[in-house]
Amino acid sequence: ACLTATCEFVESLPMQRGCNFSTRRGQCSSGRGRWHEVPRLVIAFGAMLLCSKVPTAWVRPTGLVARGAGAAAAAADGAQEGAQPPRRVVAVAGATGRTGRLVVRELLRSGRATEVCVLVRNATKAAEVLPLDDARLRVVLLGSDAAGAFASGCEGVDAAIWCSDGQDGIVEMARLVKDAGDASSKGAPRMVMCSSAAITRPTWPKGKQNMFPGVADIPIVRLNPGNLLGKKRAAEALVRTSGAPYVILRPTGLRDDWPVGRPLLSQGDFAVGRTSRVDLASMLVALLDEPSSTGKTVEMLSVAGYPKPVGYASALAPLLRDAELGLAGRLRCGVARLLRGGGASAADEAKYGLLQQLLPGENQDSASLAMGQTYEQNDKGQEGRLGPRGEERVPASMNR
Repeated sequence: ACLTATCEFVESLPMQRGCNFSTRRGQCSSGRGRWHEVPRLVIAFGAMLLCSKVPTAWVRPTGLVARGAGAAAAAADGAQEGAQPPRRVVAVAGATGRTGRLVVRELLRSGRATEVCVLVRNATKAAEVLPLDDARLRVVLLGSDAAGAFASGCEGVDAAIWCSDGQDGIVEMARLVKDAGDASSKGAPRMVMCSSAAITRPTWPKGKQNMFPGVADIPIVRLNPGNLLGKKRAAEALVRTSGAPYVILRPTGLRDDWPVGRPLLSQGDFAVGRTSRVDLASMLVALLDEPSSTGKTVEMLSVAGYPKPVGYASALAPLLRDAELGLAGRLRCGVARLLRGGGASAADEAKYGLLQQLLPGENQDSASLAMGQTYEQNDKGQEGRLGPRGEERVPASMNR
C-alpha cells in the first residue's frame, strides 16, 4: 500500500504555476524557477532503484494507445483478417464440452490450425458432437494417465487451448507446448486457458466486497458451489508457474442463446454480465495470434450487436501482465507514467482503454476519421461526404 501511495504522491506533486517542465532539460520552459521539479525526479529515480532487480521492460507504456496507430499496432502484433495464419497443430482439452466443441469448429473454420488434436474422455460423445469426418482432426482418448496420453498422442502439438473444467493434466499440457512453436508465433501465447470471471472475489477483504456489491454479492460468489471458483483459481496458478507462454481468459456468465457481438476486455475481476459462448470460442482462438496477450489474465463479456474488431492488439496492449500486477509492478508502472509526462492517471487510462473498445466499426480508429465520414466508411476505405481527412470541405454551418 505504501508503494502504491508513493506512486500517486509522485504523480500529484504540484508544478510551479506558469512553468511547463521539461524532463529532458530539467527546467521550466519559461526560464523561471529552474530545478523546481528536481525533487520530483529524485523521488522517481529513487523508486527506480527500488525496482532495480526487475527487467528493464518496466519502462513499457502500459496505458494510452494512440488510436491513430491502432491499425498499425494490430497489423504488427495481432491477427489481421486476410493474413496467412501460421501452420501449426493445436490441442483442445475439454473438446466435447459446450465451449470446447465450438473452439474446435472455430479452429477449423478460421484456418488457424492445420491440425486439431482433440482430447476427449468419451469416444461416443466425441462422435456425436465433433466433426470426426474432418481429416484435420486427431482424436486422443484420455484414460487414467492423462500425462501419458499427452506424451504419446500429442506429438507435434504447437499450442493448446484449455477448455476443461478440471485441472487434471493442465501442467503436463503446458509443459508440452512450453518450447513448441516456431518463429511464426512471434511471442504469442502457446497455452490459452479458459477460466471464469469472479474467481478472486471470495478472497477479497470484507471492506472491498461491501464497497462493490454488484460484483461481490452475486450468486456465484455468495454460493460458490463445490468451491468452483477456488478450483479455477488453483488451475490458473498452475498455468502461470508452468513456464509456458500463456494467456488466461475469464468470461462472464456463459449463455448459448446470447446474441453474438464484440468481446469487451478488462482486468481486475470486476466484469459482470453475459458472454456468448460463440464469442468466447472465437476469442480463445484469436488469442493464439495476439502477442499482446502473453502473460496476462483478461476478463471478457459480450456486447451484442457490435461487429468484432479486425484485431485485439489495441485492446490488449494497455492491459498489464500478471507480473506487473503486484505492488512493485504498480510502482514501476507509476514511475513509467511519470517519466512519460504524468498527464493521465491509471484510472484515466483504464477508462480510455475500456471505452475505446465500444467504438462502432471494425477498425476502432476514431482518430483516423474525417468529418462527415462514418465508421463503416472508414472500415471500407471509403471517403466521407466532406472529403478526406485533413482536406474536409467544412460547411459554414452545421445543421444538426
